[in-house]
Amino acid sequence: MERERIMKAPKHPSTQPRLFQVIDMEELVPPHHILRQINEAVDFSVIHDWVAPLYTEKTGRPAADPERLLRLMLLSYLFDHSERELYEILPMHAGYLWFCGLDVESVLHPDPHHPTLPDRTTLVKTRKRWRQHGIFDRLMTYVVDPCIAAGLVSPDVHAAADGTQVRANASIHSLREVKLAPVEPLEDYLARTAREDEQAESPETDRDPDDDPPSPSPPSGERVHAGERGNFRGTTFSNQTHRSVTDPDARLYKKGKGQEAYPRYLVHDVIDVQSRVILSRRASLATGTAERETSLEQLASIRFRHPSITIRTLSADKAYGTTEYLKELFVQGITPLVSLRRKEMEEIPTWKRRAKDPAQEALR
Repeated sequence: MERERIMKAPKHPSTQPRLFQVIDMEELVPPHHILRQINEAVDFSVIHDWVAPLYTEKTGRPAADPERLLRLMLLSYLFDHSERELYEILPMHAGYLWFCGLDVESVLHPDPHHPTLPDRTTLVKTRKRWRQHGIFDRLMTYVVDPCIAAGLVSPDVHAAADGTQVRANASIHSLREVKLAPVEPLEDYLARTAREDEQAESPETDRDPDDDPPSPSPPSGERVHAGERGNFRGTTFSNQTHRSVTDPDARLYKKGKGQEAYPRYLVHDVIDVQSRVILSRRASLATGTAERETSLEQLASIRFRHPSITIRTLSADKAYGTTEYLKELFVQGITPLVSLRRKEMEEIPTWKRRAKDPAQEALR
């Protein structure tokens, strides 16, 4: 059989695109894309009423569209982009532009009479301000309530709690030793200020400082602290002695013995096991007790924000299997499904035992 012959394509020195192109942004986004599903399921226009008290109508420059800012923040969260990375990808991604109500022309050639892309610094400052006023907590409740009303979350919830460690945007080389300010008694402070006032009033203070002899220069070859050059050999770090200068809230943390400690945070989730709807999400400092403490706060918050549902059981790993935590679950009427740290069962649980009175024990 003779093989089909295909003519070789001609070689072009350069590709010349069309001078004018008519593009429909709506046709570029697939029907089942997650951004289209979110856009149809959530009404983001409610953000205008939530943030209205944070703005003034008489003074200041015109504010950026809060709905567009919220959509940009959601893109950054869903696809794990930093603000700088998001603004670099945005002109090349038609789905991102469509989700934010923008097009290619509005990004490449901004026009004040058409929707424009807010400045990146505006996005960062707005997110900080909204977080301080609880806008994101309100948004979380706004998204979960329709799931409950639609029946995705049943009235009797079987929940699960867990915490995930997240590395902070800070290098291990940014750690510096914490230097506490000395505590000075009031008497010493008054005595010191009195001496300084006497010296200020003395005639010697009228002398020109240029007449003083120069101070001796420090000896050459003085060794610099290891942390300043990034050489940490033989240096012990802990959260009590060191902090990151770029992110002071980050804490050195690791979950397993084989892991290395890095500046981290913890992100906590309480989800409905059946529907996998996230009922609550919070971030906290990375500490050994943060998972249990934050989950208790989340359970109480769910009861307050969503009174139509009741958490019956809670599944968690071995880190939650402490006596105090299980006791709090029983107090809230929640049955714990938690791996115990010890397999030996006690005849009387610790939280049911009567506290011993040292004075009474001494009389026996």
